[in-house]
Amino acid sequence: MTQAREAVRRALACVDEPAYLALDDGARLPQTAGPAVVTRMLERLEVEPGHRVLEIGTGSGFTAAVLSRLVRPGGHITSIDIDARLTARAAKLLDSDGCRNVRLVTGDGTRWVPDSRYDRVIAWVAPVRVPDVWVRQAVPGAVLVSPVHLAPLARAMAVVRLRRGPTPDRLAADLLMPGGFSEARPEPHDHWPVPSYGVDALTRDAAGRMWWVAAEWLRAHEPAVGMRLLELMITDGWHTAWPVPGERGADLHAYLMAARPDGLTTAALGAQGWGAGYSQPDGVALVGPADDLFVAGAPAAAERLDRWAREWRERGRPGMADLEPRLHRRGSGWDVRAVVP
Repeated sequence: MTQAREAVRRALACVDEPAYLALDDGARLPQTAGPAVVTRMLERLEVEPGHRVLEIGTGSGFTAAVLSRLVRPGGHITSIDIDARLTARAAKLLDSDGCRNVRLVTGDGTRWVPDSRYDRVIAWVAPVRVPDVWVRQAVPGAVLVSPVHLAPLARAMAVVRLRRGPTPDRLAADLLMPGGFSEARPEPHDHWPVPSYGVDALTRDAAGRMWWVAAEWLRAHEPAVGMRLLELMITDGWHTAWPVPGERGADLHAYLMAARPDGLTTAALGAQGWGAGYSQPDGVALVGPADDLFVAGAPAAAERLDRWAREWRERGRPGMADLEPRLHRRGSGWDVRAVVP
C-alpha cells in the first residue's frame, strides 16, 4: 500500500489539475469527487506500470492524465464518457500533455465498453449496480474500484473495491470507502445537483433551491404524499445541534445504509446540502451535512432517529471503514450491500 500511495503522489504532482478543470470562460468544470476521495480511490486501485486500465467517466481528463503516468512504461488507458463534448475536450488536453497512451471513447460505459482485457477498472460515476460488462472484460485477478449504491435511495453511496476471480462469476468485494459522486445516466446532463436514481419527490423553494426526498415507503403512496412532506420540510423545518458533540454524522449515515431500517430516508435540504434519517407522512428527522439535526413535523420522527442513533452507539459507532461489503447477483450486474460485522 505504501508503494501504491507513493506512486499516486508522484503521478498527481506531475499533472496540472487547474489546466484540466478550467473552462474557457474562467469557470471551473464541475467535479463531484473531492481530491482526497480521488487520491484514495487511485491508491486502492493498485495500478502498476504496464497495466491496461478502463476508466468510466472521463470528465475533465485529469484522472486519465494521472493514470497515464501510473501505467508507464508499456501501459494503456481506455477512458469512456457519455458526453462527446467532454471526450473531445479531454482529447485536446491529454494530447497537449503528452498522454499518448490514452484512448478516449464516447458511450455509456455502464452498458458497453471497448472490447479488450483490462487489469484495472475505475469509475467516477455511480451505477445502480456493478455492470457485468466490466467484470467480463477484466482479467483474472483484476481490481475494480467504483462508487455504488448501498440502498435504492438517492445519495446512498459508497466506493467499493472488487477483485475478479478465475471466472467472471467469481467476484469478491474487500473494501468500502465513503464517497459521493454523480450518478451514471444514459445521456449527458448538466444538472449536477439532481440525482437520477432513487428520488421519490422533488421541488424547488422560493429561492430556486432544490429539495428532494427519497424513501422506500413513499413508493406505496400517491406522489402528493411526497410533495406534502417536502412542503412541510421547506416551511417548518429547522436545524439544531446534534445531541452528542463529536459524533460524526457520516458514520451514522453509513450505519443506516447497512442496517436499512424501515423508514430510512435521504433528502436534499436546499442550500443546506443533504441528510439521511427517518421520515413518515407527517414528519422527518435527518442527520445533516454539518453533523447537525434537521427536524420537521411530528416529534415521532425525531424519536425514531434517536432510537436508531442509540442502537448505533451500542454497536460502537461504526462508520464506513467498519462495514463489510456483500455482493448479490442481480440481472446484468452485482448489487453491493453493506453489513455491520
